[in-house]
Amino acid sequence: MKIDIAQAVKSEGEAFSKKHRGEFAAIEFIGETYEFPGGASVECEWRYDGEGVIVTGRFDADLKARCARCAEESVYTLGFDFAEYYKKQPEEGMYAYNGETIDLSQMLEDNVVINLPPRMLCDEGCEGLCSRCGKSLNEGACSCTPLEEKNSPFSKLAELYDDEEV
Repeated sequence: MKIDIAQAVKSEGEAFSKKHRGEFAAIEFIGETYEFPGGASVECEWRYDGEGVIVTGRFDADLKARCARCAEESVYTLGFDFAEYYKKQPEEGMYAYNGETIDLSQMLEDNVVINLPPRMLCDEGCEGLCSRCGKSLNEGACSCTPLEEKNSPFSKLAELYDDEEV
């Protein structure tokens, strides 16, 4: 998404706005791909303050990603507000612009990544996958026999724990 800042630069302090609804490119982040099948909705406002352009707004989209527990694809709703600063000679933590337009794509992608939840779950009650056979436990129990406690790598810890000392 691009915004034209030519008028804003000529009219210091005056606010300009734009609403955009359309495609939003998939994002690759830490080995995961986040797709936006319905595109994204972006509302933004910008103003020139004499040195740079302040861009504020809202991003809303549904994104498709894999559940952290069961690995099934699910659709998640993501929405956040943003506020960023653009300068021709940016300092650290700012975005650069050149000419009379600003491409918001990188800024929006960065903000999507920042606003992703730490773990995407298809449902809070997702049971995940069996650690032995890989069957989705959301579809019911698997036929694996439970590990005996004495075969557990944590069985020695149980011996150290005394119920009466707690």
